[in-house]
Amino acid sequence: MYQQLIARELETFGGQLFFYTSGEHCIANLCRRPAIVVLDYNLDGEINGLETLEEIRKFDPSIFVLLFSSQKEVHSHENLQRFGSFDFLEKNSRSFSMLKKLLQTKFEMQAV
Repeated sequence: MYQQLIARELETFGGQLFFYTSGEHCIANLCRRPAIVVLDYNLDGEINGLETLEEIRKFDPSIFVLLFSSQKEVHSHENLQRFGSFDFLEKNSRSFSMLKKLLQTKFEMQAV
């Protein structure tokens, strides 16, 4: 359900969108060279969102990563240091409008 809502918010940006339900599938497809990865902390599969983020950072530290979670402790100072800076959105009723605003800002910064 979240994937469909995210897709609807992001369709205005154009470009290709790829969705994976597990960290393993996301990591296996990093060869597609994504500019932005939107992760959920609770992924299906063996590894969670933070572990997926760690693998993304090993592959290419410049990939913009946005992590969704209902668990506020995910956005701790300790995690920011361990995984490098990443944006975080708490799952709530405003998540999708905030996602769109964050990505608009990111795209505008890249265009400059």
